[in-house]
Amino acid sequence: MTMQYTKLFEPVAMVLTTPTTIFTVPSVVASTLLRGCIVRITNSTAGAVSATLHNVPLAGAAAAANMCLPAASIGPNSYLDVQIPQMKAGDFLQGFASAATSLNIQAI
Repeated sequence: MTMQYTKLFEPVAMVLTTPTTIFTVPSVVASTLLRGCIVRITNSTAGAVSATLHNVPLAGAAAAANMCLPAASIGPNSYLDVQIPQMKAGDFLQGFASAATSLNIQAI
């Protein structure tokens, strides 16, 4: 079995208050596993903004049980690196911010 490295997703702005899908683990190969993923959430505004992330299982929904970043405040002009829990094929990462167009998220 060979390892393959690909860019997970382009940087994207986090939306306001509603969990929105940021990335879905491809299900082309049922044995696909994402592990060791780190994302960077960047706040380019002059005020603190909170970010929330959920590691949602296939066919699931964002809930307290799958929250991997609970409303963490990110200071002005700062960033937060978050290690994402292991995900299997079809699982997806969802997130939202406490202020619209204030936070961007990208894989690092």
